[in-house]
Amino acid sequence: MPKFRLNEFRDVARWLDRKLPAPLAFFLKGWLYGLETLYVASKASSAVEKGIAPFVPPDPVVEPPRYLSEPSEVEGLDIIQLSSNYDE
Repeated sequence: MPKFRLNEFRDVARWLDRKLPAPLAFFLKGWLYGLETLYVASKASSAVEKGIAPFVPPDPVVEPPRYLSEPSEVEGLDIIQLSSNYDE
């Protein structure tokens, strides 16, 4: 029998033991244990995200690079320049 961490899931597992045949209860308790594991992981992740949200700086605003294209001496082969202010 899996060891449940939350009382709500433990109570459901006990109810399954009392009301259902043993093989079906065993299968459903395994599924319930997996569900509890995912529930605990999502609650922990949510709490961490909520806790660090005030400390995460906003994304910096970066201007897109400027694009310049000029015709060259060779037909069909333009001179292309990209310039940006990334070092500012």
